[in-house]
Amino acid sequence: MSTRGARARAAVIAYFVLFNALAALPTAGEPSLERMQRPFEREELTRWVGLLRSAGVDTDAERLARGYVTFSAWVERARAVALSPIEDFMALTLTHQGWRLFGTPDRSVSALRVTAHSATGDEVLYESGNPDRRWHAAFLEYRRIRADYNPSRRGPPATYGAFAKRLSDEIFATLPHVRAVTVALVETRVQLPPEVGRAPQAPAEARHVLEFARPRS
Repeated sequence: MSTRGARARAAVIAYFVLFNALAALPTAGEPSLERMQRPFEREELTRWVGLLRSAGVDTDAERLARGYVTFSAWVERARAVALSPIEDFMALTLTHQGWRLFGTPDRSVSALRVTAHSATGDEVLYESGNPDRRWHAAFLEYRRIRADYNPSRRGPPATYGAFAKRLSDEIFATLPHVRAVTVALVETRVQLPPEVGRAPQAPAEARHVLEFARPRS
């Protein structure tokens, strides 16, 4: 009985491990032809058309968009069929494991920059990725804190303003000489290495700039 019981437990565990592994496989998302007409997606389609043509594949942006949408829909249907035996259980227990691939990479990256202004001048206290600007870096780079200011293509999260205000309060409390604080997201567009005929790297741009003055006592 103990051997049969162990085998039964192993079978149940293997069953759920298998389907959870299937559920955790990345998907292609749910693109549509309407979404593929947005500027960012059109730029990516144009880039891929160039890459495919250089490899000898004759296509254009419209055909590539239709093919990608059709392929993504097929993947979603196949995934739904594969997970149908356990779908009700995952819905009941809220244990869905799926996540989606980034269908189009984001070429714009943002760095948090915190600047203190005083009578002696301006000082950048913290800047993402800058080894010389590390004020409160352990706190600001903690993954749950980054979620308060890391922007998406739609802009910074709703928590960005309150996060910046709380940051300025901390600076005013610990650095009495600081008169004002500026919090900004410095956006840089990632490009391929410079080549002949290619436009130079666009300069970084400070966006979503918030300024705070020291409260009067």
